[in-house]
Amino acid sequence: MSNMQLYVWGPALNAPSIDPKCVVIESYLRLVKQDYTVVTCNNPQTSPTGELPLLKHGSIWVAGADRILTHLAKHGKDANKDLTPEQKAEYFAYATLAQEKLYDCMLYTWYADSTNFIKNIRPTYATLLSFPSRYLVPVQLKKSAKARLAKYNVEITADDAGLPQNEKEEMKELLKSGWHQMYQLARETYGTLQSQLNEKDYMFGDDATTLDCIVFGYLSLHLYPDLAHKRLQHILTTEYPSLATYCDRMKNLLYSEEQSHIESEPSEDVPSLWKTFINNPTGFLGTVKDDVVSYMGTSEDKKEKSKSQVDFERKRIWSIAGGLTFFLAYVIYNGILSIDISDERDDFYDSDEEYEEED
Repeated sequence: MSNMQLYVWGPALNAPSIDPKCVVIESYLRLVKQDYTVVTCNNPQTSPTGELPLLKHGSIWVAGADRILTHLAKHGKDANKDLTPEQKAEYFAYATLAQEKLYDCMLYTWYADSTNFIKNIRPTYATLLSFPSRYLVPVQLKKSAKARLAKYNVEITADDAGLPQNEKEEMKELLKSGWHQMYQLARETYGTLQSQLNEKDYMFGDDATTLDCIVFGYLSLHLYPDLAHKRLQHILTTEYPSLATYCDRMKNLLYSEEQSHIESEPSEDVPSLWKTFINNPTGFLGTVKDDVVSYMGTSEDKKEKSKSQVDFERKRIWSIAGGLTFFLAYVIYNGILSIDISDERDDFYDSDEEYEEED
């Protein structure tokens, strides 16, 4: 059995994963022909940094896409080894562009577009997540998207007001005016990447590299999701067709039926929610408190909510209470009574370090 185990968000929205970072890492492992197994855990609390992907390599746990790529390169799986110094410099510039701008545009169309969020994004997460997370995680992700998009002066509100509701007419309006700066940002980013691709099969020539895995990871969640409002997909296919074809080329290269990988059970020593609580109970409970306060809202907010929204949020609040009750019952039942409460985070939370456990 492989000594490498990858923990990821599962496939969704016609893409290899609902999370672009997970697509990046799995694409990379496939590109370098690394033997590995997959754990579709759909639980970012599995990771010490609170995000997926998470890689177990022997006794070492590595959290976060960038650290995983660095770790793999150090251990002989470097898809950039044949690049020239100039290409390596370009790699960092284009990788940053994809990780920043493509991700921001994805967040905008998933969360600022209320139709997409209600009809596609929230229900998709509900199918991936278990109770009570299915009621908590989508809104928490929307909250995080709002904070990230603040630098663009983007408000996470319905962006459909005043627009044609007929999709054909809506797309004409999109092509004519763009109607929002985030779609112009998408065009600029697509244009830069398409210029780099030019007539080549891959970003640096005839062979795919780490950059191709990164660009594909983020572009795949622009091109493939069948959303109610497929605006990014429309821009890609009509204005940047060679970039859309490039995505299909990467998908065919790495995700053919013959290349499926073995699913495995989680490791017994996987970093867990329980370990997170034991190491930092104050931080854990503080997060729960903030979520409850956020979900409750003000009386003025409630007046503006539809009956379906009120029903959904009521279920979420009950989920929080039920989840916390279950958690505390678990702690008491298992005799976890002696906990050293400290404001200091131990090395388990150091997101800049890998950590190793003895076999």
